[in-house]
Amino acid sequence: MKLRYYLMISFCLLALTGCQSPSQEAAPAASEASETTAAQQTDPEAATSTVQAESETLSQTNVDLKALTDLVGKADSEVTALLGQGEEMQNGDGLLLERSYTLSLLGENADVSLSFNLYQEGSDLLEQAVINLGQSDLSEYAQTLTQLFGEPTESYEKSYIFVSDGKTLILADPYGDGAYIEISLEE
Repeated sequence: MKLRYYLMISFCLLALTGCQSPSQEAAPAASEASETTAAQQTDPEAATSTVQAESETLSQTNVDLKALTDLVGKADSEVTALLGQGEEMQNGDGLLLERSYTLSLLGENADVSLSFNLYQEGSDLLEQAVINLGQSDLSEYAQTLTQLFGEPTESYEKSYIFVSDGKTLILADPYGDGAYIEISLEE
């Protein structure tokens, strides 16, 4: 029953992250890319400084999976101290619901959604993290998670469940379109 509950929540979160308008996100990224390309063609020194600034930004938000797992259950201020502000989503009353990031995790750039105030409204605690990964080969990810968190407590054809330090990690790819890891407090 718990597995169904976790999978249902995961599916809902994945559906919500898919509802974001890609055209709004793609337009600024495309204009930044064209500006960077134009700067590189006209001024090599400016291009070098741009590349350095981009790598500094990436390294500032570079966090490993263990550190991200440790953030679950922590206050929003601790999350932003480590990861920065990210892209914030609030409800109509200004209550923080989610922060989104692109982080370098498990050797790839992963989209990470951090959910706040799911179960304890007004607490501003990180209650769940969902990491959308690019590949659908669960066995490679499962080996990495086993090294970090120990053997899975449960495993199925398309999912693995790990429990470590009061956190539950679900590695799954139910539809074969890309794996994800859901991290939440153990119940």
